[in-house]
Amino acid sequence: MAVLAGLVVAHTGAHRARSASAVMRTAAPGGDRQPYGLPMPPRNPARMVGRQLPRGVGLRLALGGRMPAWLWVTTGRTEPIRGLPRRDNGYQLARIAGGWAALPFPGNGPSCANCAPRPMPAYYIADGSRAANRLGAADFVAPAATTGTLWLVSYRAGAFMPATAGTAQEFSVSGTALGPRRRLPPGYVVDQGTNSGLLLVPELARGGGVRYQLWEPSTGRISRSFQNVIAVSPDEIAWMPACTARCAVHVLNLKGGPGRVIPLPGRIQAYQGAFSPDGSLLALLVTARIGAGGRATANQLVVTGVTSGRLTAVPGTTIGSGVGVDFGWQPGNRRLVAEASLEDAWQVAVWRPGDVHLHVAVTRPPAGSWPVVGLGPY
Repeated sequence: MAVLAGLVVAHTGAHRARSASAVMRTAAPGGDRQPYGLPMPPRNPARMVGRQLPRGVGLRLALGGRMPAWLWVTTGRTEPIRGLPRRDNGYQLARIAGGWAALPFPGNGPSCANCAPRPMPAYYIADGSRAANRLGAADFVAPAATTGTLWLVSYRAGAFMPATAGTAQEFSVSGTALGPRRRLPPGYVVDQGTNSGLLLVPELARGGGVRYQLWEPSTGRISRSFQNVIAVSPDEIAWMPACTARCAVHVLNLKGGPGRVIPLPGRIQAYQGAFSPDGSLLALLVTARIGAGGRATANQLVVTGVTSGRLTAVPGTTIGSGVGVDFGWQPGNRRLVAEASLEDAWQVAVWRPGDVHLHVAVTRPPAGSWPVVGLGPY
C-alpha cells in the first residue's frame, strides 16, 4: 500500500478502505441474523464488543501523527521514535518491509489538488526499533516483493499526476538504491511490489471501479488487470469484480498455484482485506447490515481460509459503517488486530482464529497521534 506525501489519507487506502456507505448497495438476507449464523446486534454499534484485553498481553502499536512513537495498548505508555525531525504537520505511516515507512505531511502544497508536492524525506522504522533511518526523498513509498526493500516513487514538483509519468526506484531499508529508476505509465503509481511485477493503481481513481495493472518494470509490459483490489502480498492478489447479485472474492496465486474464488453469502460485498503472514488466511471487512436507501449501516470482520473458502465471523466486530476501521495481522503470528476510532479515543481489538471471544481495550494516544495497524492512516 503506497503512502503519498501530502495527503491526509494513505493513497491506496483511499481506494481499498473507502467508506462502506459509498460502495455497499446490496443487503445480506436473513432478517435479524447475519449470514454467518451470529445474531445481529439490536442497533449499529459505535464500537466493537468483547472481553477486556489482559494487561499482560503487551500489545505494542506504531503511532502516526505529530509524534511518531510506540504505544503499549494496555498501559497507555508511549516511547517516541528517534531520528524523525519535528514537523508541524506530523508524519503518516504505512506497513512496509518488516516495519513502517514514514513520510511527513508537507503542509501547504500545490494549489492543484492532483499536482505533485515537492518530494519529502522518507524514513524507515523497523519493527520495535527506537530509531528511524533516512531513505531518500519521494512522493510515494510502496512495499517491494523482496524482504528488506521498498519502492520510492517521485514526480516533478507541481506536475499534474493523472497525466504525468512518475519514476520508481527500489531501495533497501538502509537507504541504498538497488536498481535504476523506472519510468511508470502516465497516471499510475505503485501500489505494491509482487513476485510477478509491480501492482499499479491510477493516481486519480474514483468510485468503486478502480482498475489495477500488474506491470513488469524491465519490459514495461502489463500482464494482468484487476478491478477493485482489496488485498495484496508478494505472492497473492485478492480482488472483487463488480457484481449485482451473489458476489465473490477472487484470489490469484502469483507463484503458479491454483486461483481461488471465495463466494460471499447473499449479496454482501467485501471492500478491504489483509493476508495473514503465511498467506493462508484472508481477513475481510464486509457488509453486515443495509439500511434505508440501500446504504450500508454496519460492517463486520470475517476471516476465510484461502484454500477452503470457509468464512468465519470475527465475534464482536459488527460496527456502524460511519466508524473508521483499520486492521492487519501481527508479524510472525496469526493474531488479527483491528482498531476503531471513537469520539475521544481509539478502541483496539485482538482475535486469533479459533477464539470464541474478541479481546478489546480502549487507549488514548497523545493528541494529534493515531495508532496504525494495517493499511495506514485514514
